Amino acid sequence: MLIVTDDWVGVVNGGFLTWPDQPLPDRIDPPQAREFHLGEFMRVLQETAWVGFSVELTRAHRTRPSGNITATQLAQDRGADVVGFRFDESFSLKGETRKLSDYDLVLFFPISPAQDDSEDKLKKEAEAIAQFMENGGGFFATGDHANLGAPLCKLIPRVRSMRRWYAVNPGPQGEPVSPSPTSADRHDTTRPGPDGQILFENQSDEVAQEIEPTWYPGGFAVKAGYPARVKYPHPLLCSPLGAVTYLPDHMHEGWCEVPDKLAGRTFTLGPQTLPEYPVHGPNNEPLAPELVANGTVLPGHSTPVIDQEHAAALPLTVGKTFGVICAWDGHRVDKGRVVVDSTWHHFFNINLVGDMYLADEQEVSANDQRLFGFFVLEPGSAGRVPNEQYKMIEWYFRNLVYWLIPAKRMHSIAWHSMVQLTLRPRLLEELQPSALEGYTFKHFYYLGQLAEEYLQKARGACAVYEVKRILFHPKIPPWEWVEDLIDIWDPVPKPSELPQMSLAGLLGAGPKPEVLIKTVLGSAVLAAAQLRDRVASRADDRVIAELEALFPRVLQHALTQLGRELDIGRRAFELLQRTIREPLPR
Repeated sequence: MLIVTDDWVGVVNGGFLTWPDQPLPDRIDPPQAREFHLGEFMRVLQETAWVGFSVELTRAHRTRPSGNITATQLAQDRGADVVGFRFDESFSLKGETRKLSDYDLVLFFPISPAQDDSEDKLKKEAEAIAQFMENGGGFFATGDHANLGAPLCKLIPRVRSMRRWYAVNPGPQGEPVSPSPTSADRHDTTRPGPDGQILFENQSDEVAQEIEPTWYPGGFAVKAGYPARVKYPHPLLCSPLGAVTYLPDHMHEGWCEVPDKLAGRTFTLGPQTLPEYPVHGPNNEPLAPELVANGTVLPGHSTPVIDQEHAAALPLTVGKTFGVICAWDGHRVDKGRVVVDSTWHHFFNINLVGDMYLADEQEVSANDQRLFGFFVLEPGSAGRVPNEQYKMIEWYFRNLVYWLIPAKRMHSIAWHSMVQLTLRPRLLEELQPSALEGYTFKHFYYLGQLAEEYLQKARGACAVYEVKRILFHPKIPPWEWVEDLIDIWDPVPKPSELPQMSLAGLLGAGPKPEVLIKTVLGSAVLAAAQLRDRVASRADDRVIAELEALFPRVLQHALTQLGRELDIGRRAFELLQRTIREPLPR
């Protein structure tokens, strides 16, 4: 994974270091302070126990050495592995030559509204990124209000149209203007503190902004004894704690949106002219981005400041709703996925771990929560821990990685997830390699339940659907029959009787398609157990191919066992039908 940022020269430096451990004199020197660094975000990624894979992070900075500052000094000051980075150029990392195509996904946090490079040079970088996405690489980008981060982002296919990047006038193709950072119409998501006031520095306290996820139908379940529809957020906002409904707040965010008139949007890649949004589905409609979540501006506040390092109070806000996260599922058209966010303030130190500028303000006590961000005192301890809102936000950070991984990696990751399950103490001894004939339908159903529980606890409910979709499609025969119950994020609706059948099964008046789904998943667990020693020690494609070749044989045995159970159920339903259809006694 490649994480890229830059500097706004003379205004603020971007980087990858933490802020709280920076010496106090440096904290109050804006060009040197680390408030716009990604140190806390990096900590979350580095301390995550990834399910099914490991992550190598490369921290790349776009600023080039100049004057008396060497590349080594610049890299140390910014916490970077690489400096002077350009997307279209190779670079050296620990003595090895790397290039963009060596990576699976990129997270781009450009700060500066201006670049030293020429427009032609930036276009070459944008073309390199476009080729990366065409080859399946995942790409995330964000900026801030007006045109911060815009010079390169406004040239990148899909990124340029899923978020607004133009500050004053519309773009050359009529691209809409981004919100002003200082007018009453700004996207000010700052929330009141415990005292009920909305101050600029509240972006650094423990209170996050509420967001409204887009919801997707996920079938039926029994709740409080009654059948009820189930809904899920986009996988970017799913977690073991539930749907992610918070983001850090800030006084002037950008704007994410689904662009108008998707058909006809194109970009050039060498001699080719390609559609920005390729067609998908039986009607050959362009595959549209999706607005993953909306944020809201509370009306009627001016967001005054405590520390004069920050901006002065502004006109009273106008209440509104706007897009904070937008995503494009390029996997459905054999491309890389894309995500854009309304602001990099959702990721920077000052919004997560506190505002160190307040340390020299006499009116701010040493225990003021705005000095510590989302880290609150743990009851009965002198230490600080993330509060519940931030635990949710951390899952959004992780999900960016999970979701942006290229499609070519997904099968291997899904199988490694199954192997991780079989290595847990509960199954390590129970699932010893043995003849398939010893496993009955109950075993497969039980293993399917365990896999769902494991994925739910490790990544959240959405991961259960994602892994099933990856394992079932396209080689497994039940795929088309259960597709509507598994692929709940497909933007193309399909006419199907499955939802009605699922409801009938839930009420005990028909078969349960979910039984087949759990059986297939249980087969994947058993197949993984057969080769887990080899998969755990060798993660190459050849071993995964062996596992996928074994899967259909295990599944066939499981489906045979399921068929016997269905025969018993069929006879019971026929008996029940005859009983119902016989005339009632007079």
